[in-house]
Amino acid sequence: MKIKITTNCAGPFGSFTVGQTPTVADELGRDLIRAQYAELVDPEAQPPAPRSEATEATEATEATEAAEATEAAAKGAGKPKA
Repeated sequence: MKIKITTNCAGPFGSFTVGQTPTVADELGRDLIRAQYAELVDPEAQPPAPRSEATEATEATEATEAAEATEAAAKGAGKPKA
């Protein structure tokens, strides 16, 4: 994937400066474009797929005995013993 760097950036993949137009692996290119560090240059390359929208939260599940014991212990923490 051919990209144009819009913000200086560096990481385990290397370092890039503004104005460079490197050819990078598709995954790296998508990540840099998504983070707004680069723009797509190659017209035949596909832009990154949009992320799916957040879904509704699921209902809480029943607490386990271990979780209940931990919560009970936390409630009693810090209280002076009589």
